[in-house]
Amino acid sequence: MQYEEVIAKQWDVAVIGGGPGGMGAALYASRADLATVVIEQAFVGGLIALTQDVENYPAVELVRGMELASRMEEQVKKFGTEIIYKEMSRLDKAPDGSFVLSLGDGKQLSARSVVIASGSAPRRIPAKGEAEFYGRGVSYCATCDGAFFRNKAIAVVGGGESAFQEGHFLAQFGKTVTLIHRREGFRATPLAVRRARALPNWSEKLNVVVEEIYGEQQVLGLRLKHVRTGELEDFPVDGVFGFIGYEPASGFAKHIVATDPEGYIVTDRRMRTNVPGIWAAGDIVEGALKQMVISAGAGATAAIDIREWLVSKHG
Repeated sequence: MQYEEVIAKQWDVAVIGGGPGGMGAALYASRADLATVVIEQAFVGGLIALTQDVENYPAVELVRGMELASRMEEQVKKFGTEIIYKEMSRLDKAPDGSFVLSLGDGKQLSARSVVIASGSAPRRIPAKGEAEFYGRGVSYCATCDGAFFRNKAIAVVGGGESAFQEGHFLAQFGKTVTLIHRREGFRATPLAVRRARALPNWSEKLNVVVEEIYGEQQVLGLRLKHVRTGELEDFPVDGVFGFIGYEPASGFAKHIVATDPEGYIVTDRRMRTNVPGIWAAGDIVEGALKQMVISAGAGATAAIDIREWLVSKHG
């Protein structure tokens, strides 16, 4: 379907976001013969597409993140889902009860129901020089940029599952990989910690925070602050990868649906928001566990409820 045709069509379901939550919703909606469109800003799969290996999805022992994302895309298209790659600008309710989705290029879509599955974006390292060296040694995507740091000294900032998993992946490229964490304890699973610590080029600097990222044309090092003593330390590195959490991508909808203080969307057990006709699924939802299988299930839950809602409303 041509883009202008997509814009002109009245959709039964518009899914905002192409991650596991969005793909779960699109799959169940399109299989129920609901006219379904997915609006995705970058690429299908979301953060999963940027993950090297996935080994915690039922019946899939091990798969590359990008490959799994590609399978998701092929599957929903098989059942008739249309996917457009556009940025979301704003979500509004029309006088007739449908919804208007304003896109970044100024065009608008109309849909009878909406699933917000826009996920979250990596939280930036709160340090002087981060913005200056973003893309010049500062990265938030190991899969995207790891190969640029072959035989280099790499720092990984964070203490959660992503920090250890992505750090483990970066170790195949880096001469050294050093975890920088503000505490001694970790939110990561013991398995992820053990795997990383078994690597010969892995080390850790704990109870420190990054005060500054410095360099010239590229990153040359970090200025670390010891949280207990306040002492500053220069730590030379060639690249720094941040995995310190995520920010919800809900800016286009915060004026219309209820969110928690952090910006995550509040839903009930059927993934309904406070606005009839709008559901949410995946990492964008308040309290979501940020696991692919849970996000996909939440998307399916939303789509099943949407079908019942549309039948009761429109027959």
